[in-house]
Amino acid sequence: MADRRAPWLFLTCMVAVFLVGVATIVASLLDPDPWWSWLPHLLQAVSLVAVALFFVVAVVPRRRRRGVRKRSLPPL
Repeated sequence: MADRRAPWLFLTCMVAVFLVGVATIVASLLDPDPWWSWLPHLLQAVSLVAVALFFVVAVVPRRRRRGVRKRSLPPL
């Protein structure tokens, strides 16, 4: 499980990985060569974006609604 108090450097690296993945996707799609030459780059870029989004979602704290309390379990 990811540490919710992760340093800013970790989030910066995840943003960089996300941007590299997006740039690779755009560059692959704009490449005039046949599709089999840029398909490995496209697949790698999609996986980079997915990994970056997974880690950002795991690290960024979620906002909690006020007024919503957890209900305790009934006694056994």
